[in-house]
Amino acid sequence: MTTPASTANPGHIDRFVSDSFSMHLNLMRTESTSSSSSLDSPRSSSPFSDHDSCSSASNSELELDLLDPSTYVYLPSLASVSSIVSIEHLAHILSHLFDLHAVGGVLGLVLTSDENFTKKEEMDGVEYSVLKSISTTHKPVTEFEISTLRTPANHAILLNVFSLAGLRSIVSLPSSRPNASTYILERPPVVFPSMSHTPSYEPAYLSTISSSSKTSVDSIPNIPTLAEWNTLWSAWDLVTLRMIPSEMLLQKPIDLRHKCLFYIGHIPTFLDMLISKAVGGEPTEPKYFWNIFERGIDPHVDDPDHCHNHSVVPESDSDWPSLSTIIQFRDGVRSRLENLYAELDSGERVLTRRIARMLVMCIEHEGWHVETLLYMLIQRSPGALPSNLPTTLPPPGFALPPWDSLAAQWDTTWDSFDMPKSDSDVKSKTKTVSLGPATVVLGHNDSEGDDPHFEGGNTEEVINHEYGWDNESPSRSLTVGQFKAELRPVSNGEFAQYWRRGNGKVPAPKTWIITDNETTGETEIQVRTIYGPVPLRIAHTWPVLTAYDDLEAYAKSKGGRMPTEGELRLFLDTYEVEYEGGGNSGFRNWHPVCPTAGSASPSSKGTNGGIWEWTSTPFQGHAGFVGTNLFTGYSEDFWDGKHHVVLGASYATIPRLSSRRTVRNFWQHNYPYAWVGGRVVYSVDH
Repeated sequence: MTTPASTANPGHIDRFVSDSFSMHLNLMRTESTSSSSSLDSPRSSSPFSDHDSCSSASNSELELDLLDPSTYVYLPSLASVSSIVSIEHLAHILSHLFDLHAVGGVLGLVLTSDENFTKKEEMDGVEYSVLKSISTTHKPVTEFEISTLRTPANHAILLNVFSLAGLRSIVSLPSSRPNASTYILERPPVVFPSMSHTPSYEPAYLSTISSSSKTSVDSIPNIPTLAEWNTLWSAWDLVTLRMIPSEMLLQKPIDLRHKCLFYIGHIPTFLDMLISKAVGGEPTEPKYFWNIFERGIDPHVDDPDHCHNHSVVPESDSDWPSLSTIIQFRDGVRSRLENLYAELDSGERVLTRRIARMLVMCIEHEGWHVETLLYMLIQRSPGALPSNLPTTLPPPGFALPPWDSLAAQWDTTWDSFDMPKSDSDVKSKTKTVSLGPATVVLGHNDSEGDDPHFEGGNTEEVINHEYGWDNESPSRSLTVGQFKAELRPVSNGEFAQYWRRGNGKVPAPKTWIITDNETTGETEIQVRTIYGPVPLRIAHTWPVLTAYDDLEAYAKSKGGRMPTEGELRLFLDTYEVEYEGGGNSGFRNWHPVCPTAGSASPSSKGTNGGIWEWTSTPFQGHAGFVGTNLFTGYSEDFWDGKHHVVLGASYATIPRLSSRRTVRNFWQHNYPYAWVGGRVVYSVDH
């Protein structure tokens, strides 16, 4: 590998960065200077979230730090590079270049087909240049110019390359030159690779067995490796140990859920209990954790005293175990899991479907809880609470979003739907597409009842099998009639108009903060994020997150309704991309984005913005259903007529869940806290 010898002439930086982007930076510089009380006012040394040092810099200063990094690396276009090295090797090169040239945790990456670099270096056969940024003077940006900041081509492929390199794109920007684009990159503490680059586990000793003795099986194996566990543990520990202040551990951000400390104990307890169910063995000490941390709660919203079977937790704060005791227990359980993998690798223990299913169930259970804990914590995000309440800390090591620049891109995408920007003039009809009639296949064949047939273990039917939850199986077909569907889920801006017009007919979403402007006398809406609330002008294009009942009422006001499970499944199959396709899941962002499906053309695929979506289908049993005995009651306990099937994935859904088509989520129809939105569909009369 060749180490770069020098950097190029910094004066050439603006040959590739678009004029509109440069003018946008200049405008931000002007705003930043004018908003400061002094030219010598303190400025943040880093644009990243940091719990130990609070920056006094304005938002525009922080955004400028991100959008104008000190160093840019120039690479040939993706098409040119991929003809030289593999995607995996390109990720390795990018990782090394970031380590060499990032300044303040940020690096600019320019991909271009222009060969006229001032100075070229070489690394493993790939030529590149390094340039230093300089400040330039431009006239202020206009609305038209900022609206040209569109998402570059090959975006999804590049996002996957970045994730393989352990990097994340903070924002992407186009260049004024054809086939060129700029990415601002960081290396956050947690990055999830796509599932195509996440290997399924296979015991190490099987590598000595001739592949010719194995039978090919048409499936998508998904047994987690220890490496995948470690990635998820990094995410879980970041959320639970670095985003929840100690004074909040014994508090309930949401009354209908447990105290935060419960979930820190619940995750290792669940894993410990299921390991014992699958392979035997005594509980990890302290054994009484099985009594208080076994199962969480989901009480009826309209009757909180009615709840499924669950653990009985301490009533007094003083009776809860300490955080240090729970962490010691967690470490013991993780060591127990690592020992199980060692036994499987050596051949001392045979890998059966029951063990494989347990591993899949436990890692996905932890993935579910990362997301559900976050929707609790966002209710305590900073900026909207009484000063005496502790607030959730933003994710450390992730850049604060450059809201204004991102919103400019979202507005551009929104405009491509021919939709207005303000919530006061939203059109009553949005762009729709016609779907059906069609036969839709739901689920896959993965009955836990079949597991005893594979107790011999280590067969292709064990290793190359796709495991899921009990309600995903078996595969079944249903007929979906013709209907029309709106290309976008209902947005915050659209729902704001409906809510204001309704004068209290529907409640405000729990993801909103409503305040009265004392000067104007008007009601103002802010949208919650884990970083703190943002004004509606930033988040008006995001899908609104609220209860099914409220979205159904909205749909009826437009002459529509919420889709059935079959209808939504058909729409998502046709238009939605998951994590590998560039979808907004797996913590690619810590917030929703403007939907892109159908924005380029009525048939183009894209993201729904990073949300789950409601269906009108009640969550209940189906023909061939076999309940799990590893997690008794996982589905059946919620066949109560109150829960609805939910499909999709939120921005905090881990890739192994967001990428599996058969995954079904479920929430009570009047539960307002989950990150679930909805799209309006219309029946077609014949």
